[in-house]
Amino acid sequence: MVKIDGFSNQINAFLKFCRSCQELNRIAASNETDLNNKTQDILHNIELNDNYPDDYVLQGLALREIRKRRREAKDIQRIMTPIVQWTDQNQKTINELERLLGAVRKAEKSTTGRTYMNRTNALEKNLGEE
Repeated sequence: MVKIDGFSNQINAFLKFCRSCQELNRIAASNETDLNNKTQDILHNIELNDNYPDDYVLQGLALREIRKRRREAKDIQRIMTPIVQWTDQNQKTINELERLLGAVRKAEKSTTGRTYMNRTNALEKNLGEE
């Protein structure tokens, strides 16, 4: 027997996945921009200011860490971009899935906790005759 509840959870999980990919992509793009700016700050400081040798070491270590984090942000974007593009190109489908989710939830709700009100007294007659 097929369990008839939980179908809405599957639809909802897919929609949440699409939304979370869009959000992760936005965050990664923002992080990349921020980290690019930090890189430029360090490089301009090295280029334009007189620094002590220890400063160059610290700036190099900071630059290395920033570049690692920037790479991670770019990797996230690279993975998320096809998903986000599909979601953007299929917004009509996403909207239809949202409506489908509502319809399935409504159907699931209507199948739980059902009661029946007798329309006749046929059951009482049959029970009384036995």
